[in-house]
Amino acid sequence: MAGTLCRYAAGPARRPGCQVTAVVRRGTTALCASRDALRSTLGKGQPAIPVPAAPPASILDWVSQATSRPADADADLAAAVTRARQHGSSRAAIAARPGITRQAAQQRSGNAQPARHSLPSSPQAP
Repeated sequence: MAGTLCRYAAGPARRPGCQVTAVVRRGTTALCASRDALRSTLGKGQPAIPVPAAPPASILDWVSQATSRPADADADLAAAVTRARQHGSSRAAIAARPGITRQAAQQRSGNAQPARHSLPSSPQAP
């Protein structure tokens, strides 16, 4: 995978607006632009250290890597597939990475449809 993953890339259900590729580090935590903008006040004291420019993290490469590691593979694969669907990848493109059929990929990841999330332009009150 080319780019550095955002700390929250593996949590698509809890952080749907994550852009996956980190652009800054705050301490040891790599963050994408959307998560950096929405970080808590606790993290606002950390200086931003830009992540060296690299091609964006490949979500489909993440699918391939998740299937090759037995430990934590299920959770990582589910997160990678969800992100790939959120970013518009077809089930066929996702299934091609680990070399399985589209139907097998759908059975493994459920029938979740790609979610389209947009971030508000300014923070909203709860």
